[in-house]
Amino acid sequence: MTKTHSYLHITGGIGAALLPFAFPWLSPVYGLIIMALGTLAAGRKNFRFAPLLLFTVFIDWQWLSTTWSEHSIEGWGDVIMVLPITVMGILMHTIALDEHQNWVKRWMETFAWATLAAWTFIFCKSLYLNGWVSYKEFELGGRLGVHFQSLYLIAAALILERKIWRKTYGLSLLRAGAVLWLLFGVIVLSVRIHLIIVPIIATIRFWELSYKNKKNWKKILGVGSLALALGALLITTLPGPRERLIDLRNEIRSIDGKVDGKQTNHRIFIWGEGIKIITEHPVVGLGNGAGEFELNERLGELEVYFYRGKEAYTLDEFMYDFHNIWIQSWVESGLVAVLLLAAIFLWGLFKSKGVLRYIWLLLILTGTTESLLDKQAGALLIAFIVGLTALQSLKKRREPLS
Repeated sequence: MTKTHSYLHITGGIGAALLPFAFPWLSPVYGLIIMALGTLAAGRKNFRFAPLLLFTVFIDWQWLSTTWSEHSIEGWGDVIMVLPITVMGILMHTIALDEHQNWVKRWMETFAWATLAAWTFIFCKSLYLNGWVSYKEFELGGRLGVHFQSLYLIAAALILERKIWRKTYGLSLLRAGAVLWLLFGVIVLSVRIHLIIVPIIATIRFWELSYKNKKNWKKILGVGSLALALGALLITTLPGPRERLIDLRNEIRSIDGKVDGKQTNHRIFIWGEGIKIITEHPVVGLGNGAGEFELNERLGELEVYFYRGKEAYTLDEFMYDFHNIWIQSWVESGLVAVLLLAAIFLWGLFKSKGVLRYIWLLLILTGTTESLLDKQAGALLIAFIVGLTALQSLKKRREPLS
């Protein structure tokens, strides 16, 4: 192994492996820094100015929008939160690597197996401490919130699934088992947006496989149908996901009221207030950091009660974010921020391919119910995917003519 390859194996592996564990005493951000520095040391200069400009303008607008915010200190905290995304986007567009596609695949594999190990540890610990429990009682060890844990599991499953279909037999069975275990974790965690997204992504993926392997399309669609049926059976029989589906049904039946003792999802009210703020401050927003404070004040004016058992509480008792990446950006930094954010996601979709494109789609859909940029687990995952996409989109270097 060459010295360059040693750098990339160690530094990239550290960055990918630390991400899903999210140790409080060893932040994944250190792993991403090591990964970026290793890539810089091993690569050669290769500036791609359009994406460099995009990521630079994105962070410039983020800090600029703190200047008209009434909560600029919190706004700077938000800027620091998204800084890894920008830094990764800029650094990875200043270099080129030999065999860049292989490195992207290796680092994705490392992330996927690390995610599998992290989830297995968390599940076994919860099982040991609490017995078989519903999603509400799962102790996630202070690592990742339920929504982000579920997001990581889906991304890991998408990565490992790619090599199931090769004729490697034992390894294919191992990967298939790993994918099923990860998807079982998604069902146990019972994040509703993911209970909806996973069948959609699985259907698209099985259709893609059958289209590319027309000789075996019946077998592939049969396996796909069996997998979807098994997933539906687990969702409707296990107590955690079944309760979440009942909650979803009640929320659809009553957008702003209460049905069967269940109040509608708090996101309905949060999104409604967010849209009102946007109509009042459409161009530049309230300023970075001010959105959640304004939201809390407005939620306090609503005569809406939620219930923890029989105990009533109001939405202003908690400092909620907007639970939507687009509303959050628009409220705080205006239309310009939304357009820049959309440009980054579109860049990700069009410049990626294969499993990375699926992960970008997953991030966009998850962002409709979670403010991914407001939490370290979301921002650092996006930074990692930005780095991989930047490398994957490199064009092969042409050999000079003799």
